[in-house]
Amino acid sequence: MSNPEAENQDRLSQGYELLLDRVRKIFAEAEEHVPSLSEALSHAKQECINNGELTHEEANQVEHYLRRDAEEAGAWLAQSSDDDPHLGDWLRMDLQMLESWLWEAFSSIADRTKLELQGFTTTGEPSVYHSGEVAGPGTLQCFSCGRELSFSRPEAIPKCPGCDHEEFIRTGYGDFED
Repeated sequence: MSNPEAENQDRLSQGYELLLDRVRKIFAEAEEHVPSLSEALSHAKQECINNGELTHEEANQVEHYLRRDAEEAGAWLAQSSDDDPHLGDWLRMDLQMLESWLWEAFSSIADRTKLELQGFTTTGEPSVYHSGEVAGPGTLQCFSCGRELSFSRPEAIPKCPGCDHEEFIRTGYGDFED
């Protein structure tokens, strides 16, 4: 028996990696005009749709997830008080766990997003992640009980195994407080 919801989440997770790889390539191949993250995402998304790799709806969902994660990482890097912040600190995980292409791709777009965000005033408020959405690599913390979920690849966020809650934030914004 097939599980359509699990198949859809797997497809979105694979789409996240595909879109991330395309955005990274767009930045790497840019010569005279380096596109903004928004331009690169839009172009990569359209390419996935045109190639039949993702439906329009799937591409929009994946774009939202990837943009959210890149903006979170970029904001953290831009607001970090260290002279030399490391994305690995934000991810709070052993970088050896990540495949090298995934690390390179995500760090390149996070660095690009950091540069774009330095021209803005950000609220400093972390994004809320919900069960069923796809999140990139890193650690999420349950709003309700503080339990941490770590992801080494883009995947669907489950309900909290500790309390069944469905809302999370990225760790790295401070410790969980009751």
